[in-house]
Amino acid sequence: MNPYPASRMSPAERRTELCAILATGLRRLRLRVVQSSVVSDLTGESSLHSGTDQSGHATTSNRRVA
Repeated sequence: MNPYPASRMSPAERRTELCAILATGLRRLRLRVVQSSVVSDLTGESSLHSGTDQSGHATTSNRRVA
């Protein structure tokens, strides 16, 4: 990142720095998607996978009467 305060940068310099920040974020996001799909391929699970004990559905012993 640029050590200069934004107030001392020209509009073009601020735009360049903003584009660099956004590009870095996009690269990280794409890398996370690739890593997640590799893990899914290896384990057969996705990030949304959860066991039956974590499914979020109430069992008959946990239900409340309205």
